[in-house]
Amino acid sequence: MRFGGASGAWVNAREIELVRALLPEFQRALDLGCGTGRLTRALVPHGRVVGIDTSRAMLTQAQRENVLALAQGDAFALPFADASFDAVVALRVAFHFADLEALLSQVARVIAPRGVFVFDTYLWSPRAWLPLAPARWGGGVFVHPPARVETLAARMGWQVARREFCFLFSPYIYRRLPLAIVRALARIETRVPARLRARVFWKMARVM
Repeated sequence: MRFGGASGAWVNAREIELVRALLPEFQRALDLGCGTGRLTRALVPHGRVVGIDTSRAMLTQAQRENVLALAQGDAFALPFADASFDAVVALRVAFHFADLEALLSQVARVIAPRGVFVFDTYLWSPRAWLPLAPARWGGGVFVHPPARVETLAARMGWQVARREFCFLFSPYIYRRLPLAIVRALARIETRVPARLRARVFWKMARVM
């Protein structure tokens, strides 16, 4: 539903491109909240990747798509030893939680020193005010102002290495538009101040 059709495929490719641009070379990475494995599959050629999700149905679909290294588990009680990964990616995960502290803390436990965490947050979204079709799309999301994210990260021993402001609107809207309009919006986006865009992709390094 989220990535079908030409416009959905464009959104999918762009999100993966953003992650790859922020993610350094790695030996072992965790795809946290891997869903059906769309990002996991894209990362496998670059190193060893483990995908984890709380949904058995999502993992079953990922298995059908030949994602082999999978685990079912809770993002806030990860079933991995300390310092198991040198990179962690959580795509479309963080904005489902009001407080990022628990997520950053759990990732800090399983990531090696100087390891990199890549994730995304919302600057604004209509779903933060009014959940649209919650039974179909999963309810509302939470907005995380960048200054608040940076303050929390610094307090918890994370260093913000880079951030990318992207998308004029929620990708759900892009998915519903013709591809030509989507591409036009992408061109307009480059002329819009970063703070007016809808999402932020973060690259953080563990320094403590």
